[in-house]
Amino acid sequence: MPPDALMTPQKSARQRQQRILEILSALSYRTGELKRYLNEIAQGVSELIALDWSTVTLCRDGSERVLASTIDLGEDGDQVYELHGTLTGTVCQTGCPLVVEDALVTTEYGEAPEGYRAYLGVPLRTPDGEVIGTICSFQHQPRYFTEEEVRLVELFAERAATAIDNYELYQQQQQFNEALEDEVIKRTIELRATQSKLLEANSQLELRVEQRTAELRQVNQRLQAEIDERKQAEEKLRQSEEQLRQIAENMSQVLWMYSQDGKPIYINPAFEKIWQRSCQDWYIDSAACWDAIHPDDRDRVRTAFEQALEHGYQEEYRIIRPDGSVRIIRDQAFPICDETGQVYRLAGIAEDITERRQAHQDMMKAIASLAEVGELASMIVHEIRNPLTTILMGLNSFKRMSLPASAQERLALSLDEAERLRGLLNEILLYAKPHALQCCELELNGFITELLGSIRAMPSAMQRQIEFVPADQPIKIKADKDKLKQIFINLIDNACEAVPDGETITWQIEPKGQRVHIHVRNGGEPIPPDVLPKLTKPFYTTKSSGTGLGLAIVKRIVDAHGGELSIESCAAQGTTVSVKWAIAHS
Repeated sequence: MPPDALMTPQKSARQRQQRILEILSALSYRTGELKRYLNEIAQGVSELIALDWSTVTLCRDGSERVLASTIDLGEDGDQVYELHGTLTGTVCQTGCPLVVEDALVTTEYGEAPEGYRAYLGVPLRTPDGEVIGTICSFQHQPRYFTEEEVRLVELFAERAATAIDNYELYQQQQQFNEALEDEVIKRTIELRATQSKLLEANSQLELRVEQRTAELRQVNQRLQAEIDERKQAEEKLRQSEEQLRQIAENMSQVLWMYSQDGKPIYINPAFEKIWQRSCQDWYIDSAACWDAIHPDDRDRVRTAFEQALEHGYQEEYRIIRPDGSVRIIRDQAFPICDETGQVYRLAGIAEDITERRQAHQDMMKAIASLAEVGELASMIVHEIRNPLTTILMGLNSFKRMSLPASAQERLALSLDEAERLRGLLNEILLYAKPHALQCCELELNGFITELLGSIRAMPSAMQRQIEFVPADQPIKIKADKDKLKQIFINLIDNACEAVPDGETITWQIEPKGQRVHIHVRNGGEPIPPDVLPKLTKPFYTTKSSGTGLGLAIVKRIVDAHGGELSIESCAAQGTTVSVKWAIAHS
């Protein structure tokens, strides 16, 4: 089967789940091979969540020793380190996973190794609950770890803890056997040396033998209990593997696998729904399934498949089902290697993207229609503005005449309405006009500090307090400087108009991972939940004199920059408008 050139987030997640299943299935602990097994676990963790360094450590008596590492530690690999003041010490002390996105910022959990900033630590817990070590993962750059990644490392930690526990049990058994053998030899020598006293000491010896037998029985019982606990742990691991198998069986995408010599090995039931052929047909006569590929695509896909053992492939092709319907398939294949790096399998994931492709085409048609509507709106606004300007000129000429009070009142009302209409037309034109961005790199703390003076001089802000809370360190973004000013002027103006004189408006910069959140917060009356989603819709306003285009224009500018605008409101904290922006990395 073949894959395509585009990867969706869902597909990437499915590929990752397949890789997890492969790594877990490949792990096999054998007695005495603890180091190799733990190295496979460390390598699997680093690969699955894309880490710079992963280790498996044994922690006892306030110190730790590295049992496995994804990088060569050289002579330092045999050293014993103190746990006090380290991130690993925190994991062992609490017995819980520890996630530190940036160890230079979050220092209360201990220090990270030099050159590393992000940290994920998961304790190794034996079946009886004892923490015997950790799986520690490090990243040179700060990063965020998801709950799914933490659970994945916990799954590997269960296997590592079981292996170490089994290994120690094995060592204890060996030591016990050696001690028992030494004891038997010693007793034999003593018996030979004291044969003359055997009759006198016989009763005492029998008593001692009985006592020793009872002790051995107790030891055997304890060992049996530990073996039973280990079997329970293995059963839990088996159940986890069964869950992964069920995931594969219930995927809506086709999961397939070929041997190195091109023989079909596995395909999940989704094949029958998409291809409308039985899985048995695929195993028996896979050539018939190749014939289902559209003739115009067949040679291209077969060529890619034949070369897939080297570097995989991504393909998009059409199939013709038995009922004559044509479906578009997106397929991705990737080679699977053994421990030596030798390719011995070819696997892939295929999905039906026919409806998605059709939806994309429909969306492009809708976008084209909206563009035509926007262009028409701009033409109408221009046509209205010209006669409106003439009307305003005529009304303003009347102001210089001596008119009765009633006529002057009507004239003032007409001028106000005409000016409001002109402002509305200008905002409609601004909303309909495409946003051509001239982006440059801006440092937010300095940019907002420079903008504060003109913001505080706005009529709506003069009787309010504008409190700016900068970020702890410089943060740079890429944005159109004038458009960014327009965003914040509008948001601060709205926040000021929503509260009485003397109230405080908080303007805060808050970095979060790879993005920065800029909050504008006021303590006015909360906005009803049913109104919140409508605030960024064109022509929707809660003001008596508003046009309902301010926030709509702000949202369009934020969207054009690839940002995100959100509004939250409650009685306890007031209303917060947040602009979320990607941080620029030099």
